[in-house]
Amino acid sequence: MTANNYIMDSSSLIELNRHNPIDIFPSVWKNMESLISEGLLVAPVEVLHEITEKDDQLSKWAKTQPAFFRDPTKKQIEHLKGILKSFPSMVREDREYDADPWLLH
Repeated sequence: MTANNYIMDSSSLIELNRHNPIDIFPSVWKNMESLISEGLLVAPVEVLHEITEKDDQLSKWAKTQPAFFRDPTKKQIEHLKGILKSFPSMVREDREYDADPWLLH
């Protein structure tokens, strides 16, 4: 049986931390770290950029999880170029970082 891989976006991490703060529910975050170490839970590196715009507990945790945040592959970059050609408004120009387009595969 093949294991499922999961990808997270910024809002999922922000909401998880809002309702299950790292310092109050460490077991939730340790379980996530286990999935990360197994390569089953990933996020685009752009998510790291988004959540580290604030200097908070989530930002500090994220900076300790380098295996979680993945650089895009050449194939992903080419795929995204095609998507953005058809849907240029997908990128929000009012933000320095926008991870949403990188979540599409």
